[in-house]
Amino acid sequence: MRNLGRGSRTAFAVTGIPGSADDVEAALLRTRLIEAAKEFSGRGGPRPLTVTVTNQPPGAATESGPRAEAAAETEAEAGSEAEAGSEAAAGPDEPSIAERARRFTATPPLYTFDRLVLPDRTLDQLLRAVHTVEQRRVLFDEWGLREIQPHPGSAINLEGAPGTGKTLAAHALAHRLGRPLIAARASQLESKYHGEGPKNLAALFHAAREQGAVLFLDEADALMSSRFETTSHGSEHAVNAMRSEMLTALDSHEGLVVLATNLVTSYDTAFDSRVWHVRFPAPDEAARAGIWRRHLPEALPLAEDVSPEGLAGVDEVTGRDIRRAVIDAAAEVLRTGRPRVRQADLLAAVERIKAGRPCRAAPTPMSMSGGSG
Repeated sequence: MRNLGRGSRTAFAVTGIPGSADDVEAALLRTRLIEAAKEFSGRGGPRPLTVTVTNQPPGAATESGPRAEAAAETEAEAGSEAEAGSEAAAGPDEPSIAERARRFTATPPLYTFDRLVLPDRTLDQLLRAVHTVEQRRVLFDEWGLREIQPHPGSAINLEGAPGTGKTLAAHALAHRLGRPLIAARASQLESKYHGEGPKNLAALFHAAREQGAVLFLDEADALMSSRFETTSHGSEHAVNAMRSEMLTALDSHEGLVVLATNLVTSYDTAFDSRVWHVRFPAPDEAARAGIWRRHLPEALPLAEDVSPEGLAGVDEVTGRDIRRAVIDAAAEVLRTGRPRVRQADLLAAVERIKAGRPCRAAPTPMSMSGGSG
């Protein structure tokens, strides 16, 4: 700890958070230091106190000098100039929400609804959500529903095992609306630095608004699981802060938000009224036949014995597995100099994929499942 001596302000720089600390450890250390600083300032009278928490060595940066990006310093204002219990204030070199939003770029959607193989119920739920967004002006402005829902956003949670079509569906929804898509994972928003995660999340929603994009957020269970009732550790504070920011963002965002998760049972109940849950089941045999047909392009040289119905007899595979199998089989045929892809090539490829994946419980089949995303 070193006293920086800023005129009438007492300023300390606290070093010692290792750069190698993982996200949880760093958040814990940072929060404890900031809380200790607030307690210290409360005992020291009204004199303003600035505490900078950093992993830079002493002397590496000064108030006027550049700050190394790795330090990601966070300043906590305590005393008469700060509100009790407030989170750390941003340093002068910290990027704004708009600047952070530039990290998230919208791209044209890659898939349409024609690529989806879904149960009728699942397809109907997706189309209802799209219709609500398409008819927002009539529903909420002309019919007055904005009086009871000032921010008519639409959030859909696509729940299902990996490879059952959730990503493909997000692209199809954006295509149906004629909007670009911003895709992100929850892990991209997290940070080992105190208070950074909620700011990154706010920036993601800001980017979607500015670019008129559908927002697709994968790994959503990491942001929407149950909050801690008591918070004795920095990591618990960080989790609750992200949950609160997510609730606020969903309430105020007027565009379509598509969430994807494998663990919907872990969701905080506060999200139930804000999110439509759409289940993506594992494909049964009829669905697998449809997925195989959609993954065999017309230009692919197929032998006469190739049968999607026969390929569908291989169970415990998803659309993602089928896509990989087609690509693997075609590459193997090309490598060996043969002119056409045979049924045996596709069967061998899908069995290799099944044998090579980690052991896990097989998904429960349901009628007509999703595609390959």
